Formats: sequence, structure tokens, C-alpha cells
Amino acid sequence: MIPRLLFALAALFAGVSPDLSAGEIRWLLVYDGKSLPATPWTTTGNPKWAVGSEGLRLTDDSAEFAHFQAPWTTEPGTEVVVEAIVKVSATTGSQKNKSSLSLWPWRDGAPVSVLVSDGIHQEGLVLFAKQATSHTDRFVPMDTTNRFHTYRLVIRGRDMEFWVDGERKVTGQGAFWKEAESPEPFIRFGSTAKTATGEAVWQSVRLGVRKMREPPAPDPVKITIADQWEIPRDEVRQTRPYLYDPGEGLLLMSVAQGPDAFYEPYGLLRSTDQGKTWTHIPGLDQIDTTPLPVVRRPDGSILAMSRWTRTLPDGSVVGKTTYLDKEAKTFTRVDNRISLPKEFTNESEGDQIICERHVWNDPDGGVTMVVWSRKAVTLPDGRMNRERMSHLVRTTDEGKTWNYFSTIGPGGEPAVVRLSESEQTAVIRGDRNSRLKQMFSHDGGRTWSKPVELEVGKVLPDLVLMSNGLLACSYGRPASSLMFSTDLGKTWTSHHVISGEVGFNYTAIREISPGRLLYIHDAPKMNGLFIDVEVVK
Repeated sequence: MIPRLLFALAALFAGVSPDLSAGEIRWLLVYDGKSLPATPWTTTGNPKWAVGSEGLRLTDDSAEFAHFQAPWTTEPGTEVVVEAIVKVSATTGSQKNKSSLSLWPWRDGAPVSVLVSDGIHQEGLVLFAKQATSHTDRFVPMDTTNRFHTYRLVIRGRDMEFWVDGERKVTGQGAFWKEAESPEPFIRFGSTAKTATGEAVWQSVRLGVRKMREPPAPDPVKITIADQWEIPRDEVRQTRPYLYDPGEGLLLMSVAQGPDAFYEPYGLLRSTDQGKTWTHIPGLDQIDTTPLPVVRRPDGSILAMSRWTRTLPDGSVVGKTTYLDKEAKTFTRVDNRISLPKEFTNESEGDQIICERHVWNDPDGGVTMVVWSRKAVTLPDGRMNRERMSHLVRTTDEGKTWNYFSTIGPGGEPAVVRLSESEQTAVIRGDRNSRLKQMFSHDGGRTWSKPVELEVGKVLPDLVLMSNGLLACSYGRPASSLMFSTDLGKTWTSHHVISGEVGFNYTAIREISPGRLLYIHDAPKMNGLFIDVEVVK
């Protein structure tokens, strides 16, 4: 008892949340890394292996892969504990010349992974060189190669906690979500990668059960997902939706129509039937100056700005401002200028200031828009890096000039929502470590808190403050997901995967009637669906 107490005290002072229940676990399956797994384990593929003093070294260096699987029996009233002690050597991605993080496990498999199924749902652990992740959207930035680490998954119903070396890193509400591929429970470890390669030493893998310490917390949000519909376009592939609700029965959506590159063309679409059908606006289709953020002005007209900007020889940054009529059928256009402080302004080829999706009217008659800068900077070691920063800019002349207001924080693809006259929050794309970052402002966007890392990621978050008080955030890759906060973004306690299909996995949401979200995603094609959202009493 004394050693456990000393460990607990040491962990407490170190800021660690210790899991002291290891002695209560009844291990059903134990692999000790001293030989190839034997019965009840079965082998898929032809493993390239070697047993050394540290454990079983598994190498996946080709399109072939191998893993080991064993069955187990669930027991009512228990929680499942899966533990692996592993040291990763290296991993690659699923595409040549791209980071290992380009791998999407449900589609591509993974060279170093653990998958567990209870016969109803399945999920698990994927190890990259620089992070530990679920197969879907939970991320733990860390060095998996520097030594052996003990990874533990604790599964209670639909929840799946992540523990690393005795410290809880992921709460995992709703993380054990995917429908099981078989009604027979199993655990699987090794490689399932179709293209990616990797190597790791497995010291042990085990699965056990213990009496459930506490039942899973009830989800505070109930969602009902309607059947989705495709938003077709025969002559051009449309991806990456940005959705707007100007009111008066009109919806607008800006969509990418190119190869995911600077100055790719976009199209602006309109819908008058709550997003079920869309038509493109002639003259604002398949061009690189198509507007992306749009806002209806107090006089009923619609103000919109081009996503892309250009740098003139004199160093000024210009874009296009578009003025649409009330029905978004006719328009006029003018050049605009965007001014940021020198440390964020374009200076070299490849620098870019990008207009992002959120824009709103201000009480003084002006407009605030969210932008982000991408600029080459020199690191202390002399290497060059592209630094991404998110900002607010304002106009008081109907979009002809946009002047710097504040810097939100590091990263690109920001989503910003106003919670009150003074309160705002922003969620920014997770880049190098994949985790979304969140910031708060308590003075109307003039200053911002330091970034807080969320446990989920990765791309293009969208934010909507719903009429029922819930804050909704959609995000994507490698799935299309949605989470809710009941306390205006302080905590995110309701997580849902809307689609496990793979594409760009960019998403967009708007509340089109009280309690009903229109959710647009592009995996594998552009699709729309309604989600009815209720707060559980």
C-alpha cells in the first residue's frame, strides 16, 4: 500500500493523474514479447520478425503486412483495459513524398497499431513517430521512438480513455464509436498497412477487464441524423464546403473546384430549399476570385470577399470584394486592400493572406472578417519555415479596405464565433501535431488567450452558437465529425462521427431552424444532411 501511495503523491505533485487500478484488472489475454504469439493468437500475413532482449521486433517494409489477433469474451458490468508496451522505430505515410501523418488508418491501415472490438464497436491505437492517435480523431503529440512507452486504452461503453505512462492524455468521450466488423470480440496488433511502412518493438500486449469504476457519463446532447443526399455537379469536382445563411430563405456555399493549391478556382452556389439543391451563380464559378466569406448587410445586400489575395509590386495586398443583390443573383466587384502588421504581411513568393469563412456585422456599421497569414520566417537554427497566424481585420468602407484589428493566435483555417458582445472563441486547425487549438477573447476580439490544445483534430473547424445554447463545432479528417459544448466552449462533452467515409473531409454547419443543423461534407463526394440536436435534461 505504501509504494502505491508514494507513487500517487509523486504523480500528484508532477501534475499526473495516476491510474492506480492495475491490481484490479483480470487479464484475459497476455502476450509477453518473448516469442511469436501462439494460441489463442492467430497470424495474418507473413510477419518479418525477430525476438531480442527488448521484445518482438516487427518490420513492415513493403506492401505486405502482418498482424496477430486473438478472441476474447465480454463480461457485463466491466470496463475493458488494453495495454501495450511499445517502442516505435519509424513510420511512413500512405503517399510518397508526404508526411507519415498523411496516413488515414480506417482507409489505409497502419504499420504500428492495436485494434480492439467488443463485438458492437471497435477502435484502438495507432502509433506514428511523433504522435499516438486513435484510428479517428483523438491525438497525443509525443515522441514514440525515444524509449518504450506504456499505452493503455480504458473502454467504458462508447468512451475510450488514452493513458500514456500512467497519465491520462485523452478523456475519449464517444471515441469508441465505429461499428464492429464482426460480432465476435477480438484484439489485433501489428501492421494492417496497405502502403505505409514502419517498425516497432513490442514488449507486451494484454487485454483485461475490471469492475466498472463508474458508468460512462451520459451524453448531454442527443442527435438525430437524417438520410444524407448528394450535391452533384457533373462538369467539375467540388470539395471543401464553406456554408453561409444570409437569411430570408437563402443559403450560400463557396466550394473549391481545383487541386488544393494557391489560386485554385472556387464556385459560389445558392440554395432556396434549405440546402437540398444548389445552383452556381454565373460569373462567380470556376474562377480564383470567387468570394468565400459572405455576410448580409443591414440594407439587405450581401457583401463577400475573395478567398485569395495577391501581392502588388509596391507590397500592398489586394483581393476582390463582391456586392451581391438581396437574392444573390446579380453582383458588382471592386478591388480591395488588406493591411496587416509587417511581421504578417507578404514579402516573398509563397507568402499568402487568406480570407477565411467567418465574417460579421459590427454595431458601428462596419464589418469584421477572419483571415490568416502564411509567411516564410527564419528559425533560430537558420532553417526556413512557413508560419501560419490567424487574425481579425475590419472594414468601415464596405470592404474596399480591410485594416488589422487583432491576432487570434498561431495556425491557419480559424473558425471564430461571437458568444456575446464581449465574449468570442476561436478554434484553429491542428497542423503539425494535429490537435485543434482553441482561444478565447473577453474584450470583443481585441486580445486573445493563449492557445489551449483540444484532444481532437484535425482540419477546417466550423463553429455555430445554436438557439438552444449549445456551441457546435464540426471538423474533419480522417472522418467527418461534430462535437458540442454546453458551456460556451469551455469543455467539449459530446462527440459524434457523422461519416466515416474518406475524402478531403472538410465540413460546414449552419442552424437552419431551431435545433436543426445543416451539415455539409465532401467525403467522398459533396453531401448534405440534417441533424436535429437536443439538450438532454
